[in-house]
Amino acid sequence: MEDYEDELKETVHLDAHRQDPLNPQKYRYTKAFDNLPAHNTHIVAIVWFGLRENDVGEIETNNFIATAYQKEIG
Repeated sequence: MEDYEDELKETVHLDAHRQDPLNPQKYRYTKAFDNLPAHNTHIVAIVWFGLRENDVGEIETNNFIATAYQKEIG
């Protein structure tokens, strides 16, 4: 995935997502690309959304990609 960081960013920022039915803070993003290796067709990213308190006591977002991988779909 190191060579496909731009595609991963595009997947997370521009594509539709699905909320996990068991964990409302977890989302799955999927986007098709035609330049992936080994017959893979999509990038899939699992993103966690949350909040945390910073050093000065303010609440801020704490969102991160938990995992990302390439997959052949279709």
